[in-house]
Amino acid sequence: MKKMKASTWNINQRSGQGKQIPEMIAQELAKQNSEIICLTEYVKKTDNHSQFCSILQTNGYTIFEDVRTIDFGNEILIAIKSDLVNDCQVITIDNDDNNPNFLQVRVTIEGQELNIIGVRIKIGGENIFEDFKNRKSQLDKLIFNLPTHENTIVLGDFNNGYYKQNDDTHSYQGKPREFYSYPLLQSEMNKAGLTVHTPSKENSWKYCKLDHIIGNIPISNVCYSWRFLENPDYQNKVGYPDHAILSATISL
Repeated sequence: MKKMKASTWNINQRSGQGKQIPEMIAQELAKQNSEIICLTEYVKKTDNHSQFCSILQTNGYTIFEDVRTIDFGNEILIAIKSDLVNDCQVITIDNDDNNPNFLQVRVTIEGQELNIIGVRIKIGGENIFEDFKNRKSQLDKLIFNLPTHENTIVLGDFNNGYYKQNDDTHSYQGKPREFYSYPLLQSEMNKAGLTVHTPSKENSWKYCKLDHIIGNIPISNVCYSWRFLENPDYQNKVGYPDHAILSATISL
Protein backbone atom coordinates (compact mmCIF):
# COMPACT_ATOMS: atom_id res chain seq x y z
CA MET A 1 0.00 0.00 0.00
CA LYS A 2 1.45 3.36 -1.06
CA LYS A 3 1.48 5.97 1.72
CA MET A 4 1.61 9.67 0.80
CA LYS A 5 1.37 12.98 2.60
CA ALA A 6 -1.36 15.34 1.43
CA SER A 7 -1.66 18.97 2.57
CA THR A 8 -4.15 21.76 2.03
CA TRP A 9 -3.66 25.44 2.86
CA ASN A 10 -5.82 28.53 2.45
CA ILE A 11 -3.25 31.15 1.43
CA ASN A 12 -5.61 34.14 1.80
CA GLN A 13 -5.22 35.84 -1.57
CA ARG A 14 -8.84 36.99 -1.17
CA SER A 15 -9.90 37.12 -4.78
CA GLY A 16 -6.85 39.14 -5.76
CA GLN A 17 -6.55 41.52 -2.80
CA GLY A 18 -3.18 39.87 -2.28
CA LYS A 19 -1.10 41.35 -5.10
CA GLN A 20 1.79 38.91 -4.71
CA ILE A 21 2.12 35.37 -3.42
CA PRO A 22 4.61 35.71 -0.55
CA GLU A 23 7.87 33.80 -0.96
CA MET A 24 7.39 32.31 2.52
CA ILE A 25 4.48 30.23 1.19
CA ALA A 26 6.80 28.32 -1.15
CA GLN A 27 9.32 28.02 1.68
CA GLU A 28 6.77 26.50 4.05
CA LEU A 29 5.45 24.13 1.39
CA ALA A 30 9.01 22.91 0.82
CA LYS A 31 9.28 22.17 4.55
CA GLN A 32 6.07 20.13 4.40
CA ASN A 33 7.47 18.08 1.50
CA SER A 34 4.02 16.64 0.80
CA GLU A 35 3.38 14.44 -2.20
CA ILE A 36 0.07 16.23 -2.80
CA ILE A 37 -0.64 19.93 -2.19
CA CYS A 38 -3.93 21.81 -2.48
CA LEU A 39 -3.99 25.60 -2.18
CA THR A 40 -7.29 27.42 -1.67
CA GLU A 41 -7.91 31.17 -2.00
CA TYR A 42 -5.26 30.95 -4.68
CA VAL A 43 -5.26 33.56 -7.46
CA LYS A 44 -3.44 33.32 -10.79
CA LYS A 45 -3.67 37.06 -11.41
CA THR A 46 -0.86 38.01 -9.07
CA ASP A 47 2.33 39.80 -10.06
CA ASN A 48 4.55 36.80 -9.36
CA HIS A 49 2.31 33.88 -10.30
CA SER A 50 4.72 32.36 -12.83
CA GLN A 51 7.65 32.78 -10.44
CA PHE A 52 5.73 31.00 -7.66
CA CYS A 53 4.87 28.13 -9.99
CA SER A 54 8.51 27.89 -11.12
CA ILE A 55 9.64 27.46 -7.51
CA LEU A 56 7.14 24.63 -7.00
CA GLN A 57 8.34 22.98 -10.21
CA THR A 58 11.96 23.32 -9.12
CA ASN A 59 10.93 21.59 -5.89
CA GLY A 60 9.73 18.62 -7.90
CA TYR A 61 6.02 19.31 -8.44
CA THR A 62 3.72 19.18 -11.43
CA ILE A 63 1.14 21.97 -11.18
CA PHE A 64 -2.54 21.78 -12.05
CA GLU A 65 -4.79 24.82 -12.36
CA ASP A 66 -8.03 25.81 -14.00
CA VAL A 67 -6.80 27.21 -17.32
CA ARG A 68 -9.83 29.47 -17.68
CA THR A 69 -9.22 33.15 -17.01
CA ILE A 70 -11.39 34.84 -14.41
CA ASP A 71 -11.36 38.57 -13.75
CA PHE A 72 -12.15 38.31 -10.06
CA GLY A 73 -12.33 35.49 -7.55
CA ASN A 74 -10.47 32.73 -5.81
CA GLU A 75 -9.21 29.56 -7.43
CA ILE A 76 -7.59 26.23 -6.55
CA LEU A 77 -4.05 25.02 -7.25
CA ILE A 78 -3.13 21.35 -6.96
CA ALA A 79 0.52 20.27 -7.06
CA ILE A 80 1.67 16.64 -7.17
CA LYS A 81 5.22 15.31 -6.96
CA SER A 82 6.22 14.84 -10.58
CA ASP A 83 7.63 11.35 -10.12
CA LEU A 84 4.13 10.16 -9.12
CA VAL A 85 2.26 11.71 -12.04
CA ASN A 86 0.90 9.46 -14.80
CA ASP A 87 -2.16 9.67 -17.06
CA CYS A 88 -3.53 12.96 -15.69
CA GLN A 89 -6.92 14.43 -16.38
CA VAL A 90 -8.09 17.83 -15.07
CA ILE A 91 -11.82 18.31 -14.47
CA THR A 92 -13.51 21.62 -13.66
CA ILE A 93 -17.02 22.94 -13.07
CA ASP A 94 -18.46 26.44 -13.55
CA ASN A 95 -16.71 28.87 -11.21
CA ASP A 96 -19.76 31.04 -10.57
CA ASP A 97 -21.33 32.14 -7.29
CA ASN A 98 -23.54 29.05 -7.17
CA ASN A 99 -20.65 26.58 -7.18
CA PRO A 100 -17.71 26.09 -4.85
CA ASN A 101 -14.16 26.68 -6.02
CA PHE A 102 -13.42 23.24 -7.46
CA LEU A 103 -10.52 21.53 -9.19
CA GLN A 104 -10.28 17.79 -9.79
CA VAL A 105 -7.18 15.95 -10.93
CA ARG A 106 -7.55 12.29 -11.82
CA VAL A 107 -4.10 10.74 -11.73
CA THR A 108 -2.65 7.24 -11.88
CA ILE A 109 -0.11 6.58 -9.12
CA GLU A 110 1.79 3.29 -9.30
CA GLY A 111 -1.03 1.72 -11.29
CA GLN A 112 -3.83 2.97 -9.04
CA GLU A 113 -6.21 5.74 -10.04
CA LEU A 114 -6.79 8.55 -7.55
CA ASN A 115 -9.13 11.53 -7.77
CA ILE A 116 -7.77 14.58 -5.96
CA ILE A 117 -10.37 17.30 -5.54
CA GLY A 118 -9.51 20.72 -4.13
CA VAL A 119 -12.47 22.73 -2.91
CA ARG A 120 -13.48 25.88 -1.10
CA ILE A 121 -17.07 26.64 -0.13
CA LYS A 122 -17.61 30.33 -0.90
CA ILE A 123 -19.04 32.76 1.64
CA GLY A 124 -20.60 36.19 1.48
CA GLY A 125 -23.80 38.15 1.19
CA GLU A 126 -25.57 40.59 3.46
CA ASN A 127 -28.00 38.04 4.90
CA ILE A 128 -26.15 35.44 6.96
CA PHE A 129 -29.06 32.96 6.76
CA GLU A 130 -29.09 33.14 2.95
CA ASP A 131 -25.30 32.86 3.02
CA PHE A 132 -25.46 29.53 4.88
CA LYS A 133 -28.26 28.27 2.62
CA ASN A 134 -25.99 29.07 -0.33
CA ARG A 135 -23.11 27.20 1.32
CA LYS A 136 -25.37 24.12 1.59
CA SER A 137 -26.28 24.51 -2.09
CA GLN A 138 -22.57 24.58 -2.95
CA LEU A 139 -22.05 21.41 -0.91
CA ASP A 140 -24.87 19.75 -2.87
CA LYS A 141 -23.18 20.70 -6.14
CA LEU A 142 -19.82 19.43 -4.86
CA ILE A 143 -21.33 16.06 -3.97
CA PHE A 144 -23.15 15.92 -7.33
CA ASN A 145 -19.78 16.31 -9.08
CA LEU A 146 -17.91 13.71 -7.03
CA PRO A 147 -16.81 10.57 -8.88
CA THR A 148 -18.59 7.39 -7.82
CA HIS A 149 -16.91 4.12 -6.88
CA GLU A 150 -13.43 5.55 -7.47
CA ASN A 151 -10.57 6.29 -5.07
CA THR A 152 -11.16 9.89 -4.03
CA ILE A 153 -9.88 12.52 -1.62
CA VAL A 154 -11.50 15.94 -1.24
CA LEU A 155 -9.53 18.55 0.65
CA GLY A 156 -9.80 22.26 1.31
CA ASP A 157 -11.78 24.93 3.14
CA PHE A 158 -15.41 24.03 3.79
CA ASN A 159 -16.43 27.19 5.71
CA ASN A 160 -18.76 25.19 7.93
CA GLY A 161 -18.81 27.58 10.89
CA TYR A 162 -18.08 26.89 14.54
CA TYR A 163 -19.00 23.58 16.13
CA LYS A 164 -18.45 21.75 19.41
CA GLN A 165 -17.38 18.14 19.59
CA ASN A 166 -20.78 16.63 20.43
CA ASP A 167 -22.92 18.81 18.16
CA ASP A 168 -25.27 17.18 15.66
CA THR A 169 -27.43 18.44 12.80
CA HIS A 170 -30.13 19.50 15.29
CA SER A 171 -27.81 21.65 17.44
CA TYR A 172 -28.36 24.93 15.57
CA GLN A 173 -32.10 25.52 15.41
CA GLY A 174 -32.85 29.17 14.63
CA LYS A 175 -29.22 29.85 13.67
CA PRO A 176 -27.66 30.12 10.21
CA ARG A 177 -25.85 26.81 10.86
CA GLU A 178 -29.27 25.14 10.86
CA PHE A 179 -28.82 25.12 7.07
CA TYR A 180 -25.12 24.23 6.80
CA SER A 181 -22.74 22.98 9.48
CA TYR A 182 -19.94 20.53 10.20
CA PRO A 183 -22.32 17.77 11.38
CA LEU A 184 -24.32 18.23 8.17
CA LEU A 185 -21.11 18.07 6.11
CA GLN A 186 -20.24 14.80 7.85
CA SER A 187 -23.72 13.40 7.27
CA GLU A 188 -23.90 14.32 3.58
CA MET A 189 -20.42 13.00 2.85
CA ASN A 190 -21.22 9.75 4.67
CA LYS A 191 -24.26 9.33 2.42
CA ALA A 192 -21.93 9.79 -0.55
CA GLY A 193 -19.63 7.07 0.79
CA LEU A 194 -16.86 9.35 2.07
CA THR A 195 -15.56 10.07 5.57
CA VAL A 196 -14.63 13.53 6.90
CA HIS A 197 -11.28 13.70 8.73
CA THR A 198 -10.55 16.69 10.97
CA PRO A 199 -7.77 17.19 13.53
CA SER A 200 -9.03 16.95 17.11
CA LYS A 201 -6.42 19.42 18.36
CA GLU A 202 -5.92 23.04 17.32
CA ASN A 203 -8.18 25.07 15.03
CA SER A 204 -7.62 26.00 11.42
CA TRP A 205 -9.00 29.55 11.49
CA LYS A 206 -9.47 31.60 14.66
CA TYR A 207 -11.72 29.47 16.90
CA CYS A 208 -13.04 27.26 14.07
CA LYS A 209 -12.06 24.07 12.27
CA LEU A 210 -12.91 24.86 8.65
CA ASP A 211 -10.33 22.83 6.73
CA HIS A 212 -10.79 19.09 6.30
CA ILE A 213 -9.71 16.12 4.23
CA ILE A 214 -12.45 13.77 3.09
CA GLY A 215 -12.09 10.43 1.36
CA ASN A 216 -13.05 6.84 0.73
CA ILE A 217 -9.47 5.56 1.15
CA PRO A 218 -7.52 5.18 4.41
CA ILE A 219 -6.57 8.57 5.90
CA SER A 220 -4.54 8.98 9.11
CA ASN A 221 -2.22 11.35 11.01
CA VAL A 222 -4.50 14.33 10.38
CA CYS A 223 -3.10 17.51 11.93
CA TYR A 224 -3.10 21.30 11.72
CA SER A 225 0.17 23.22 11.79
CA TRP A 226 0.70 26.90 12.60
CA ARG A 227 4.50 26.68 12.51
CA PHE A 228 4.61 28.97 9.49
CA LEU A 229 3.90 31.86 11.88
CA GLU A 230 7.52 31.49 13.00
CA ASN A 231 8.78 32.30 9.49
CA PRO A 232 10.59 35.68 9.78
CA ASP A 233 8.97 36.84 6.53
CA TYR A 234 5.42 36.20 7.75
CA GLN A 235 3.15 39.24 8.09
CA ASN A 236 -0.29 39.40 9.66
CA LYS A 237 -2.13 40.98 6.73
CA VAL A 238 -4.18 40.16 3.64
CA GLY A 239 -2.18 38.11 1.16
CA TYR A 240 -0.48 36.06 3.88
CA PRO A 241 -2.07 32.80 5.07
CA ASP A 242 -4.58 33.05 7.90
CA HIS A 243 -5.42 29.34 8.08
CA ALA A 244 -3.40 26.47 9.48
CA ILE A 245 -1.83 23.95 7.11
CA LEU A 246 -3.82 20.71 7.23
CA SER A 247 -1.77 17.58 6.54
CA ALA A 248 -2.63 13.89 6.53
CA THR A 249 -1.30 10.53 5.43
CA ILE A 250 -3.31 8.86 2.69
CA SER A 251 -2.94 5.21 1.70
CA LEU A 252 -3.58 3.97 -1.80
